Amino acid sequence: PELFDGEIPFELSTSLSENRSPTATIALTARGCGRFGAYSSQRPLKCQVGDAEVEFSYDPNNGLLTFTIPIPEEEMYRWSIAIQV
Repeated sequence: PELFDGEIPFELSTSLSENRSPTATIALTARGCGRFGAYSSQRPLKCQVGDAEVEFSYDPNNGLLTFTIPIPEEEMYRWSIAIQV
C-alpha cells in the first residue's frame, strides 16, 4: 500500500495513484453558485457538492481544481462541499 506522510513534493504530485484510499477530506460550507476554484498539490479523488458527486477539472501544471456549484433552490442556501485527496 502507498504510504502518505502529509507532504508531497510538487514534482511527485501527479504520480500518486487514483486508486489510492483518500488521505484527507477538506470540508467547507459556501453560499452562491457558479465556478469554484481552489489549489491542491495533488489531484483530488472526488469532489462533492451537497449530496452529489460533481465532475471537476484539475490542472497538474499549476494545481488548480475547478468545479461548478449549482444554482440553489432556496435563497441564501449554504452548500456543503467536500474534496477528498
